[in-house]
Amino acid sequence: MHHQHKITIFLLFLSAGLGAQQELMLSSLPDLWHSNSINPAFYPEGKRFFIGVPALSLDIAHSGELTYNDLFREEGDRTYIDLSQAIDKLEPENELFYQQRIETVSLGLRSRDSLWGLQLGHAILLNAWVKYPKSLAQILWYGNAPFVGQTLQIGPQTDAFDWHEWSVGVSRQVGNFSLGARLKYLTGMNLLRTDDGHTELSVYTDPDIYQLTLRTDYQFYSSSLVESFDTSGYGYDINAGSFGGSPSTKNSGFAFDLGLHAKLSERLSVYASALNLGGAITWKKDVSTFTSRNEYTYNGAEIAGLDIINGSDNLDFDAQLDTLNDIFKFVKTGSDNLKNDLPMRIYAGGSFDLSEKWSVSLNAMYETLNSRDNTAAGAGIRWEPLRWLSLGAMYSTSSRSSSNLGFHLILQPGPVQVYLTSDNLLNGFSAKSSPAANFRVGGALVF
Repeated sequence: MHHQHKITIFLLFLSAGLGAQQELMLSSLPDLWHSNSINPAFYPEGKRFFIGVPALSLDIAHSGELTYNDLFREEGDRTYIDLSQAIDKLEPENELFYQQRIETVSLGLRSRDSLWGLQLGHAILLNAWVKYPKSLAQILWYGNAPFVGQTLQIGPQTDAFDWHEWSVGVSRQVGNFSLGARLKYLTGMNLLRTDDGHTELSVYTDPDIYQLTLRTDYQFYSSSLVESFDTSGYGYDINAGSFGGSPSTKNSGFAFDLGLHAKLSERLSVYASALNLGGAITWKKDVSTFTSRNEYTYNGAEIAGLDIINGSDNLDFDAQLDTLNDIFKFVKTGSDNLKNDLPMRIYAGGSFDLSEKWSVSLNAMYETLNSRDNTAAGAGIRWEPLRWLSLGAMYSTSSRSSSNLGFHLILQPGPVQVYLTSDNLLNGFSAKSSPAANFRVGGALVF
């Protein structure tokens, strides 16, 4: 299979994001320097200097029970797409979420009396969401023959973008309360977004004369990602780049974070934060609109789905339908500046020390972006058998996964912090065999 085609199908059905990056486990660990990214009021207690080395966090979720292994099968040294099992697991409408955060560097400094704190940081983020109907997978795999007399709506929707985040923050200790605020400057790299009001791609096959009618009222926007949309030949040959690349100040915006951490007693602490307040990016670089508004009727035509998805150029269409380019005829035009919001997240929780080595916590998270909401809540327990070792578990539930078992491991030899956290331990490292995966790994130096 052509490598680009495999990536296209994989992204469509599994890898794009972009669910909410819950990170409930991280929000319950204020002594980790990287937890500052969740709450700007968090600082490791008794420390003054902080250097965050690169950290990676990843969150993937797909509605239902679809997994990577349902999509591909191995035969020898080759990989083939096989949607026969996957289609049976799909819902009428399916959603896929993907979020990725790479913290390249972060620095922190507290005053001698710990009343003031300063923080600087840089991160690279990717946020993606895809919604697609089951009928899209069916026609790609089976073609139109099994759906004579039916109108299939096959238009997918997406909202995907990646960006760099440059941040500066300050904190202030007032009694037992620590307050933090952070300003983030955003520089976008790539954007791909469909127009919610124009998502029609429909196929109808007449049961009497096998006449094929295709209607399109479909529109999407791109910045620096899709250069052209020419469906000739393979039927989905898109001249596009990939996410990543260099950020541009032409695609810029700002966001704010606020945080609170309070010790109400020797044993009880509470915390809350709000991230990406007012966060938005205005896109000006290489912004294009792609529009298809057409209706075509073909006599005796057939969509050979298996050939399309495997990249064959032997489409068994009537001579009047030489290529799928005749259907879509996407027209590229320039576009006014596009603006998209960042996902806004709110965290709240508290912890209680049962003893010197044991503590419990309750944590909650809410995220919203373009009317797509996600909530999560969890209860955790932590054990610190040694000064340099911390182990913990958390049970959580969310809008996208009803039952999750999380885990954390922290090693702190001397000034070094090395950690691994996952809100979903069983799926944390098995994206190919589960519909959701979540983990974070990183390290820091604290003095």
